[in-house]
Amino acid sequence: MAPQHSFRGTFAILGTCFHDDERIDYESQENLINYCIDNGLHGLVTGANASEGHLMLDEEKKALTAFVIQKVNGRIPVVVTVNHPSSYCAAQLARQAEEAGAAAVMCMPPFFGRWRSGLGEIESYFTAIDKAINIPIILQDHQLSDISLPVDFLANLSSRLENLKYIKLESGNIIHKARKLLAHPKNNLVGVFGGNSGVFLPEEYEAGCCGTMPACYMPAEFSNTWNLLEEGKMQEAVNYFAPYSRLAAYEKDVANRCLWKEILVKKGVIRSSKVRGPEPAFFEPWDVDQLLSVAAAAGIELPLNESIL
Repeated sequence: MAPQHSFRGTFAILGTCFHDDERIDYESQENLINYCIDNGLHGLVTGANASEGHLMLDEEKKALTAFVIQKVNGRIPVVVTVNHPSSYCAAQLARQAEEAGAAAVMCMPPFFGRWRSGLGEIESYFTAIDKAINIPIILQDHQLSDISLPVDFLANLSSRLENLKYIKLESGNIIHKARKLLAHPKNNLVGVFGGNSGVFLPEEYEAGCCGTMPACYMPAEFSNTWNLLEEGKMQEAVNYFAPYSRLAAYEKDVANRCLWKEILVKKGVIRSSKVRGPEPAFFEPWDVDQLLSVAAAAGIELPLNESIL
């Protein structure tokens, strides 16, 4: 069993690296893992939405999970996403993740197409996962599921499930919801993570969040901001993070669907910016150039032809 962790800090969503033919590029993947750790991240999440986990074969996800955990080698916690419409399958995936050495699993409420679960079904679903493992569960409250999870429900669920220790908030006003959830008398959580690309990290910290889960193309900028916040330097953290928050907002609202891989290519961290098809219509040279322009304006250094591969 993996050691228990009290998770705190920036847990970035690890992008999945592909060759141009869409096969997983494990050499780039290892470079990206080391880049994230060397730049101060406190944890990594694999198989999530921004990891393109929903675009991978089951055997690919299993192999990638094992690879990531092996290459991280205990340096920081690894969270494995186990989304599946079936409670049985999600529980099996969670057990496999624990056996592979995951520090925790993360999961959204079950949904499939237009089918949405009720709160009773959601409780049953997470109960099945809870009974299958002995590591923490992070419930991802994401607008993608199109399911509203009230604060009362989340707090009560945390009091009933032994391993439901964290919530990742990405639906509605997450700062308001975090404050209400953490103050709830039935709350039995260890912590609440912010989401939505970490655009308002300092404000999430003020609301009591234990960390955030952004994409992985700005590891140093997010970890430096978090460390300033932990030192009690709120205004310094806000001033430092302000230009990067603009880039995070642009990435989330304009250049979504992993176009940020272009930044990692320019930095020489990964070989290709390929995402699995169908490629979004806005992945054109003009869009890439504008993203890189926004990144440069934020102070991101983008050296050319300095690949570490």
